[in-house]
Amino acid sequence: MQPVGVVVVNALIAGFLSAIGVGNAFAENFIISQCIGLSIYAGCAAALRWAPTPQRRLAGVIAAVPLGATAGVAISAAILGEVDGVWVSAMAWQSLLIGLLFGTAISALFYLRSRMDQLENELKARQLREALAEKERVGAQLRMLQAQIEPHFLFNTLANLSALIRTDAATAERMLADLIRYLRATLQRTREAESTLGDEMELLRNYLDILGLRLGGRLRWTFDVPEALLARQFPLMLLQPLVENAVTHGIEPKVGGGELRIAARLEGGRLHLSVSDTGVGLSGVVAGSGFGLDNVRSRLRALYGEAAALDVRENSGGVTSTIELPA
Repeated sequence: MQPVGVVVVNALIAGFLSAIGVGNAFAENFIISQCIGLSIYAGCAAALRWAPTPQRRLAGVIAAVPLGATAGVAISAAILGEVDGVWVSAMAWQSLLIGLLFGTAISALFYLRSRMDQLENELKARQLREALAEKERVGAQLRMLQAQIEPHFLFNTLANLSALIRTDAATAERMLADLIRYLRATLQRTREAESTLGDEMELLRNYLDILGLRLGGRLRWTFDVPEALLARQFPLMLLQPLVENAVTHGIEPKVGGGELRIAARLEGGRLHLSVSDTGVGLSGVVAGSGFGLDNVRSRLRALYGEAAALDVRENSGGVTSTIELPA
């Protein structure tokens, strides 16, 4: 309770006492009430501020009530003087008892409020510690999931590179150069605390350059991502498993190959990202299954909980995988 609140409560006490005929006129009751109330308040404030332990603070508040009431009566007596022998009669004791009664109630509220503030601060500190621990846990999970993608792609690329070295050395050399450029870009991004949708699109272009060397004209791709969305924060390498899935299971098995379309749009406060292919569809493949898709779902769950979703379904000429998450 602030000093202004104490003054208001003291004034109400004086008004109550005057209304029931206790004490003298309101002005004298007001002075007496203010002296007693402010003296108790000063003692309680000193105990709560300077006592080193909760037990001593409580003891200080309890002691402040009779000591403050006694001091308040003495101060008011010095201010008012002996009016009609009041302060040499039972009125002094009456004022002291009233001060103790109201002072005890106010001090109890004062201490309880202080205790509630302390418990609230302790709760906030515990919640902060739990939030930091959860953030670290989710971060470790995301690093593990991302680490699963990188060797998966790397091993596939090295296997393709090994085959090309024997059949097409020039293409193998270009693929090796593209792979080195891709790995450098990936390592640089993983060292940064944040990534953007623009970073993701750049990595996907490098990735498709590598796949394009292996599939040649059988793989074609387009990007439909508005410039305004490129600066938005976005999890690194979240779309790559969808692209790899579309190429491996959709376009590569098709004799004539196919086209890949990567698109993004903002709608209703939600960010929609889709990877569509014109491959063989879901024939022979269980819809929505596979290492890459499971990885994407796990990362979405860790980052956004139930606020994000991955949907995989056939389109008129292949498969479309769509991620929807909060913008």
